[in-house]
Amino acid sequence: MTTNEFISIHKAEDVADLALRLKQYPEIDAAYALVQIAGWQKAVQKLPELANIKGWIWPKKLSMEQCSSEETARIKRQIIGDTYTTGADFTGGAGVDSYYLSERAETWHYVEQQEDLCTMAEHNFRLVGRPIRVHHCSAESFAESMPDVDVAFIDPARRNVHGGKVFKLEDCSPNLSTLLPSLLPHCKRLLIKLSPMLDISEAMRQLSAANRAYIIAVRNEVKELLILFDKESKRNKESEYTDNHLITAINIMRNSAESYSFTEAEEAAAIAQYLSPTEPVEGYLYEPNAAILKAGAFRLMSERYAVRKLGINTHLYQSDELVEAFPGRIWKIQVVVDKTKQKLLSGQQANILTRNYPLKPDDIRKKLKLRDGGEQYIIGARIADKAVLLLADRIK
Repeated sequence: MTTNEFISIHKAEDVADLALRLKQYPEIDAAYALVQIAGWQKAVQKLPELANIKGWIWPKKLSMEQCSSEETARIKRQIIGDTYTTGADFTGGAGVDSYYLSERAETWHYVEQQEDLCTMAEHNFRLVGRPIRVHHCSAESFAESMPDVDVAFIDPARRNVHGGKVFKLEDCSPNLSTLLPSLLPHCKRLLIKLSPMLDISEAMRQLSAANRAYIIAVRNEVKELLILFDKESKRNKESEYTDNHLITAINIMRNSAESYSFTEAEEAAAIAQYLSPTEPVEGYLYEPNAAILKAGAFRLMSERYAVRKLGINTHLYQSDELVEAFPGRIWKIQVVVDKTKQKLLSGQQANILTRNYPLKPDDIRKKLKLRDGGEQYIIGARIADKAVLLLADRIK
């Protein structure tokens, strides 16, 4: 039995269990087989298109964890647009972004320091007939003599030499502050992927020539912060940072995506309407999706959708009439859970979430003697300085 035959036969089996039985197969490359089986199993969920390509080679676990998902890679291609024929990926890694970004390109450059990843990428790109040139070198050395390209992409490593995570721009590798001066003159558009833990405003200030920022969430979990430099854009051609840069929050759902754009200046000028603690809490309750919450468009949500914010630091909103277009979760409020209602809920099943509320969900669950799950929601929030519990049904 060849190693590839072994992989094909056992690719759906438990990797830890397989590792214990590998002595039965002395003829195969055991280490390689386990990496490929683990990689394929991860790819089935994360990279379903590539998982269906027979003969595609997968990198080791860390590279699989760090690489873009199919969904976020496709979003990057949409952001860059269709009007390009040449491009370069300065941090090639597993090759996922290069694969999707090169779909419309006549020539694409994949740059990577690790020789094993270059060998893997060369095989994979040749397998699918992509016009991608593999360069085994650092991003800095490629930038020194790079050809002019329409678009460039870079995803700096966010781990230090000891394997610990880093978030600051200056701690990433390659160092953008030293790389950008030699890179930017040779590309019309540059897309940079950064840690979603970074403060967006601070990132835009440090990368002062950038035009736009994108926060990408997948099913309400923030995954990526992307910064776009576009020399041909009519927006913000000045070289210094302004609060008029466009920020776009995108939440990718199962069959669609929510997109919301604004500028920091618009958020600063927005006037939010607030729900009074003396008013009855009824109607509909809203929570912006995770990408919007990360972007910080709190007052603007109230103004644009004519919904009332529950409090300055409570990022939930209320309206008497349903606003179906609201980008996020929506609940129909049933009742305020006072002490009388708490007794009636005892032993029932409910999902619990809290926003700016003094108790944690587990504390509420114990206090009300609730079972987790079901169709109902109990939402703890603060209206001005008043803490309330709301019983609600989710409708979106």
